[in-house]
Amino acid sequence: MLRRFTALEKLQKRWTSARVMVKIDETVNKQIESDELHPKRHPGIIKSKAIELPKWVEKAMVEAAADHPMKPLRQAAGVLANYLNQRHPPMEKHDFINKVTEVQELMTRNIDLSKLSTKEIDEFWSRNQNKVKIKLKQKVYAWAPVEYDAYKSLCYMLARGAQEYSVLHRIFKEIHLADEEFQPKTLFDFGSGIGTVTWVASQFWIKSLQEYYCVDSSGDMNQLAESIIANHPSKLKEVYFRQFLPSSSKIKSDIVVSAFSLFELPNVQARLDVVLNLWMRTNNYLVIVEQGTNAGFKIVNEARDFILNMSIESLETDNPNPFHVFAPCPHDTICPRYIIDTTPCNFESSYFNALVGKQTEIKKERFSYVVLKKGERPADDPQWPRIVRPCLFRSKHIVCRMCTGTGKLEEIVFTAAKHGKPLYKCVKNSDWGDKLPLQIINPKEPDSND
Repeated sequence: MLRRFTALEKLQKRWTSARVMVKIDETVNKQIESDELHPKRHPGIIKSKAIELPKWVEKAMVEAAADHPMKPLRQAAGVLANYLNQRHPPMEKHDFINKVTEVQELMTRNIDLSKLSTKEIDEFWSRNQNKVKIKLKQKVYAWAPVEYDAYKSLCYMLARGAQEYSVLHRIFKEIHLADEEFQPKTLFDFGSGIGTVTWVASQFWIKSLQEYYCVDSSGDMNQLAESIIANHPSKLKEVYFRQFLPSSSKIKSDIVVSAFSLFELPNVQARLDVVLNLWMRTNNYLVIVEQGTNAGFKIVNEARDFILNMSIESLETDNPNPFHVFAPCPHDTICPRYIIDTTPCNFESSYFNALVGKQTEIKKERFSYVVLKKGERPADDPQWPRIVRPCLFRSKHIVCRMCTGTGKLEEIVFTAAKHGKPLYKCVKNSDWGDKLPLQIINPKEPDSND
């Protein structure tokens, strides 16, 4: 009987089989063999168990929503969540012009306009202007910025609070684990919303952080964020909320974050202007994260490429400004994701939904992100491969899809017999989003198995 492939396996069959040799990181191998380290806790593991909102946040959410009937509020939050998840960035002017031309050619494919007078052509378009508008609506995404008033801010709190907290917790945890010496004193949050960045940052660096600077264009959203953060058990004092970016970028912060905010900007130029502004504001890290859709990944990768190209140009001058991609990429080259297929580079976090008027349950949130760090990549950075798709666990072998330090996507089938028990056990305890403590010895050109 023929076995049917799952949808995931069909997708992953598009990958190429890479004939590469790998070996476990020597330090990790010695630690495992001496029982100093268990493979379940190898240093490449990043993925956490389901993240739960702090009790003080849940309490603040309940208080914030207390004056509103819960059922319609939850329904409105669900509608908003669906809209945000299906969102696309606004179409650029040149793309819109191309769509108009496409519609016009479609409307006139059976008409020879060269045989008509100017007056007849004008009359034709006058008669068919409604048809043109209808066809354009079918081809052009109707983007508009979301205006967050007091009620819609509450909807956002219920729709996105727990998800964003879990995603940011995972990203900040990765920074914290890999860079224990990093003790930020200042944080800058662009598009701060209900304050999730501040909530999470205070979980990891509360002893060192002395200032949280939050910018969101919605005054109502800022008020809600202030009311929530007022419940923080440590009574954070140096938390500032503003509606506009400061005019000067000379005052820098140790970590700068844009979380789920770039979709609100009207075009590519506006997004890149903000990314440049944020990059100029950070002393160390810039974190950019969006939802894990194709549209979200494209915006994240757009920002990554922009900073990468800018850095390359600076290296050609007398005033170089080196940087490196801290996560998720183990390399600083162009992203190879779309070379393989049309799916985004994304990851997954688990979370408990907010308890406000609803029974708790574990859910998952997909996200795309990049963490950029100023300065050269450390010479001792092992650049371990990142697992970028769910592993396929089979009898006596595991199939892993990874992004490597050479900027390539590789598929490796791990077995205990071929790769040794320590490495196999590390792979067995790893999954989507984790790094594998190994080195690729001799990467070769892959053979297509399409």
